Amino acid sequence: LLSLTPPSRLPSPLDQGGTMRLALLALCIVAAEASLPGNLGVHSLGGSNRHFAASRLTSSPRRIQHIKPLRGGNEVSAELQKPLLVIGSLNVDIIIEVDRLPHKDETIVARNPNTGSAVAGGKGANQAVAAAKLSAGSGRRVQFVCQFGNDAHTQMLKDVLTQNGVDISLCGSDATKPSGQGFVLLEADGAVSSVVVGGANVAWTEEHAYALKDAIGGAGAVLLQREIPEQINEIVAKLAHEAGVPVMQDVGGEDRPISDSLLKLLTYISPNLTELRRLTMQAVETDDDIIKAAKSLQARGAQNVLVTLGGRGSILVTADDQVLKQEVCAVPGGRVLDATGAGDAFRAAFAVALAERHRLQDCLRFAAAAGAVTASRLGAVPSLPSRQECSALIAVAPVEHIRGGVPILDADDGIRCGGHVLKANSAGAVAALRGGEAGRGNEAECPMEFGSRLNSMKDRLDLWDGPNDVLGWVARQGAVKGLDLVDFNYPQHLGGMDLPKVQEALAGAGLKTGAICLRFPKEMQLGAYTHPDPAMRKKAIKLTLEACKWAEDLGAGEVVVWSAFDGYDYSLQVDYTELWAQVVGAFQEICDAFPNVKVSLEYKPTDENTRFFTVPSTGAAMLLVQDIDRANMGLTLDVGHCLAAGENPAQSVAMVGQRGKLFGMQLNDGYQRLGAEDGLMFGSVHPRMALELVYWLRKTQYKGHVYFDTFPRNEDPVREAEYNIRRFKKLWQRAAQLEEEKVERLLAKHDAVASLELLEQLGID
Repeated sequence: LLSLTPPSRLPSPLDQGGTMRLALLALCIVAAEASLPGNLGVHSLGGSNRHFAASRLTSSPRRIQHIKPLRGGNEVSAELQKPLLVIGSLNVDIIIEVDRLPHKDETIVARNPNTGSAVAGGKGANQAVAAAKLSAGSGRRVQFVCQFGNDAHTQMLKDVLTQNGVDISLCGSDATKPSGQGFVLLEADGAVSSVVVGGANVAWTEEHAYALKDAIGGAGAVLLQREIPEQINEIVAKLAHEAGVPVMQDVGGEDRPISDSLLKLLTYISPNLTELRRLTMQAVETDDDIIKAAKSLQARGAQNVLVTLGGRGSILVTADDQVLKQEVCAVPGGRVLDATGAGDAFRAAFAVALAERHRLQDCLRFAAAAGAVTASRLGAVPSLPSRQECSALIAVAPVEHIRGGVPILDADDGIRCGGHVLKANSAGAVAALRGGEAGRGNEAECPMEFGSRLNSMKDRLDLWDGPNDVLGWVARQGAVKGLDLVDFNYPQHLGGMDLPKVQEALAGAGLKTGAICLRFPKEMQLGAYTHPDPAMRKKAIKLTLEACKWAEDLGAGEVVVWSAFDGYDYSLQVDYTELWAQVVGAFQEICDAFPNVKVSLEYKPTDENTRFFTVPSTGAAMLLVQDIDRANMGLTLDVGHCLAAGENPAQSVAMVGQRGKLFGMQLNDGYQRLGAEDGLMFGSVHPRMALELVYWLRKTQYKGHVYFDTFPRNEDPVREAEYNIRRFKKLWQRAAQLEEEKVERLLAKHDAVASLELLEQLGID
């Protein structure tokens, strides 16, 4: 080891003891890797320095092909044979399929008239079955402790557990209460919300918990959830802590605070985003927010905090100040059917791999695979994966990010998806990891898709010899290098058009539809959604619904609403509260009619048609979205509109993006003289503001496409669009440089000079 160390890095005499321990650890790892399957690293059981050293020494560029049970000497084998002990809830799950969740005081009808069969569930049972299936072949038992009820479901539940290899010999029963029940509301996209009726799960007593002392002391690890009384978890965690047995606490279950005394007894605490926000009362929108919130739990006594992020993967903040990020695995079949048991499978898989002493990175990877397999099937227990299924899914590991005590690692190899190997830094790889949804990532290669203003194609016809109509403009956009999408105006572009002809034109140009952008006709001069005539308001809503149908038919999935007429010109002209209520009601009706279409407002503060728009700023627009209260309602920001409102577009992106409501981004630039909207090329007037905007698109993990809303009256519109695309990609790379140079540290200090010096150092104008 010392022979590989540069002279400048040799330890001082004071470090010799640590160096000898490090060298000994290196020899142990080399010996272990020679005999262990899959060349997996070792998860250290020692202090933080040894854990850190093990992570560093085993951080090779190799990627594991399978997670296999570890085997070693007699002492290690004995340790690995200790059972996993799961103490928690058991429910009968009734799955109800719905198009969306009901709002307060609202009744909705289920999508499927048949609730289907009752299936075994409950977070405790899910984790016990998952751990048993994932431990199959390792020789490790999984013991589950619950309270059975007195109803006809009891025998079915026992059979399900034992058939999946779970030891239920320590379970109790209550003759006065039925089995617990879970009513699962399953949305079309696989998202789930549940209401749990405790039943026998609340029949625990302190005597029951203390009677488990020997079982707890002999366990390899204990898994807890929050669907049984909290005092039971506290007793179990205390007994485990006294016996030196690690405890993993799933925060899911009852909505209640968690005490500092319990936090200090837990080896791992694992909330999802909603639970993390609830526990800490902090923002959890960005990765930095999540890490800050996790560290606030550590300040209260927690050791390791493992946060699941849904489609964004997971983040682990360790006791020795490492931060590891694991991206999601691609869901088999490409579609999430039911996420009911995905979190339970994730946590059980992490615990199994951790008990087998795999590296933390490998534990997270194994857990991600388990969650992905589970989400691809219906039901909780019926969907839980086998070890073989997880191993097959991680044949090539997803991108991992490690921050804190260990340098950031970005995978250079590929991600296998559908028989093809994608470059890990490519947009395709990111989309594969996120189930087809492109995300930010840390890659300098830009993953965005681009669209450009279709009406620009009717300018400079001296450079175009094709048809001067909508389909001809589509064909002209097909010549723009790097362009992916067409955003159509409705009804101006598509009114009266034949759908197959539009689809044929798009295919011929090699383009797809990005969004349908609503443009209300002149007859709505007094208002569209706010017209004084109710019949005209209904007509405006009907026009928007037609646009939503076009979006569905063309595969756009997004409708952008900009109204030139919803506003006023004079004082004492309108009732502001009435206008606001009319806009809110209109958007609620539209969102409810097309729940699978994203609907976004493109606000503009002023226009020659309306000097004061009803929604005049980004802040007002966010308030409107909040009042509309629909998951598919968001905002599209236009740079020129932000400038006209006296706003910094980057700040607007941060404000909307951190709340997950930035659905669209329209880029341009301008001088903003006399309130004019110039529609100039992106970054041509405000280059540093443009760079900061792109930085915040990355930071808030913007997932929409980029649309250039520019007006090349005198320029070649094809060349102008190509310049905008190149400009954005260059700024994307520059923003990645800022991230690499840790510009957020300068932002935290409010040090403008240091930021400008950094730009100077990087050669950024």
